[in-house]
This record gives sequence, structure tokens and C-alpha cells, in this order.
Amino acid sequence: MSRVRTVVAALILVALTPIGARADTMVIPFFGINFGGDSGKNLSDSFDSQRYAYGMSLTFMGGGVFGVEADLAYSPDFFGKTDAGGSNVFTGTGNLVVGLPFGGQHGFGVRPYGVVGFGMMSSNANFSDSYNIDQNSVTWSAGGGVMMFFTNRVGMRVDLRYFRTFDDLEVLGVTLAESPGKVDFTRTSFGFIVRF
Repeated sequence: MSRVRTVVAALILVALTPIGARADTMVIPFFGINFGGDSGKNLSDSFDSQRYAYGMSLTFMGGGVFGVEADLAYSPDFFGKTDAGGSNVFTGTGNLVVGLPFGGQHGFGVRPYGVVGFGMMSSNANFSDSYNIDQNSVTWSAGGGVMMFFTNRVGMRVDLRYFRTFDDLEVLGVTLAESPGKVDFTRTSFGFIVRF
């Protein structure tokens, strides 16, 4: 009888022992649009005016709900484009990610998440001799979204983020307090996830 109790106790102990959590590393190329703020367009007009953003995120989620992310994005024609020239904005941020993995970290699963971080924004424009921008600014970002996994390795991400610089934008060495002032905009994007 003592052997049966020992085996039953061992089985209960094994059943109650937590399984080691698996860390996820994800590469996420994405395509999106910029709207609001200094992008100069609302969401419905952003497609027509081609306020696109292209980029990639490298995300590492630990065995729980916390992770870190590097997010890089390039936005051609951010301030618009004229016959005299164009513009672009590049953002690179490091972020803290908090996401709950519903369905686990294997196979099908859904992970809503939030992000907050800071980094650099490079703003460039060349519309005329009197309106040139070439400035690097410290920026912060915050947002969130949902990741959905179809297999152990493949998924998709829908993301919404707000970006804002800490300092005002300068045109020809003059700080503009009113417009554009601090550069801010919102980016929404769709990404393809490869999970390792």
C-alpha cells in the first residue's frame, strides 16, 4: 500500500510541477501608414496620400509576459512631396513589451500586448532653399496591438503606435514653436511574424 501512495504522490507532484516557460524571439517585417499629427493626414486620407511606413521589429519575449523590442521604420514622403523635393522620417526605438500569451507559446495562440519606449527620430525634407529639415531628435513611443500565431513559427501582428519628439523641429536653424514644433504622429501597421 505504501508503494501505491508513493506512486500516486509522485504523479501528483509531477502534475503540479510547472513546466519551464519557453522564450520567444520574433522577427516581424511590417507595412503601415502614418496619420495624425505632423503627417498632415487623417487615417482615411493616409492611403491616398501614400503616407506609408516600412520597417522591422525584433522582439524577445521571456517565459512570461515581459519582453523587449527593437523597432525600426522608414517613412518616405512623410511631410509630403513636391516638384522641388521630398521628405522622409526614420524612427528607431527600443521598447518594453507586456503581452499575455492566450493559448500558450506553441501552436495557435493570441497575444494582446502594449509597448512603451524611446529612441531616435531622423526628420529630413528638401522642399526649397528656404525650407530644409535635417534633424535627429530623441523620441518616445507608446502603443499596443495583437499578435496571432497560426503555427509554432508563423503569425501576424496588427499594431498601433504614437510617436512624439522631446524637442521642437528646427528649419534652417530656427526652432519652430508653433508649427511643426514637436514632431508627432500615429502609425498603424500589419506585420508578418516569424517566431524562433
